[in-house]
Amino acid sequence: MNPIRKEVTIGDCTLYLGDCMEVMAGLPRVDAVVTDPPYGIGANKQTLGAGKKKFERGDDWDKFAPEIARILKAGDKACIWGGNYFADQLPVTNDWLVWHKKNDGLSFSECELAWTNFGKQTRHISHHWGGEEKEHPTMKPLRVMEWCLSQIPQSRTILDPFMGSGTTGVACVKAGRPFIGIEREESYFNIACRRIADAVARPDLFIEAARATEPKQEALL
Repeated sequence: MNPIRKEVTIGDCTLYLGDCMEVMAGLPRVDAVVTDPPYGIGANKQTLGAGKKKFERGDDWDKFAPEIARILKAGDKACIWGGNYFADQLPVTNDWLVWHKKNDGLSFSECELAWTNFGKQTRHISHHWGGEEKEHPTMKPLRVMEWCLSQIPQSRTILDPFMGSGTTGVACVKAGRPFIGIEREESYFNIACRRIADAVARPDLFIEAARATEPKQEALL
């Protein structure tokens, strides 16, 4: 049985609707995997800072953590957001990416962590949500994902097996990198297709105003 329920090509991006573990088995190895997988902490039962906005979360999307070893095998390099939740599956590293959310003192986490094997040192970006619509309960800001891609050495094709609303793909379009995305929920797959198509059609019009407020350099932790 074909694990791919739908395949869409937009520019240099190829998007698959299906279960990532099944779809990845038929894909070639990529330069880097950049993804924010389910953490297995029952986040589908939490508000996740969504406020009053209703998201299509399903009942089980964050019930179990994925097999990270299989995800790592898909690419030469890897960036796993929420890597702190996978300490039992990931090798020890000093190559962490840290997103400081600039919400110090509030009830939500002030930072999020990404495990990487880039061969660098731990680095951080400070960026506050603002002016960008949140279209997935665990969506990352576009600016954060653009910065994340800029940290990957000598990598071209990027795979996100948990694509969600497609922010990694939008960042790849803006960086001129081929992208492969996989998403199992059709509603989010359709959102990703729309956002990536918009980025391909209007590559210079995405969130440029927010970028003007960012510091010129990100500090080393």
